[in-house]
Amino acid sequence: MMNDRITKRSEFLKEEYCKYTHKSGLEVYVFPKKLSTTYALFATKYGSIDSKFKLAGDENFTVVPDGIAHYLEHKLFENPNGEDTFTRYARYGANANAYTSNTMTAYLFSCTSNFKESLEILLDFVTTPYFTPETVEKEQGIIAQEIRMYDDHPFRRLYHMLLES
Repeated sequence: MMNDRITKRSEFLKEEYCKYTHKSGLEVYVFPKKLSTTYALFATKYGSIDSKFKLAGDENFTVVPDGIAHYLEHKLFENPNGEDTFTRYARYGANANAYTSNTMTAYLFSCTSNFKESLEILLDFVTTPYFTPETVEKEQGIIAQEIRMYDDHPFRRLYHMLLES
């Protein structure tokens, strides 16, 4: 499943880590810690500034609406049986969250036990998205409400005004 294990040292972080490359090309970084709480994060290099992409083998770009990364961040927490992913994590005593930055989208969890089960939940929902017309429409309203909330925040408005100038 995983190959090409490399152990490295980050001078910036002042610690060692292992990098694994899956046969699909997915890079996995493991930073061993001596903590009672364990954390995992799955991040993809697709953020709010990304409005087009090219699939392997395609010559042309696929153009998507602005905000699609944040939209997908929300949608991936849904699944076909109607139970949201946060409830699945809670069953194992784990806490989950996600965020979208300009250049990436990340999904993460923390737990003090049941790491394997929590990791399986993470890998399950990021690799098997679930979409229906009803849930797509519902999420569009939620994202629109979130955008209005951010538009009312003075520092966020200032930040975007600076970026636009």
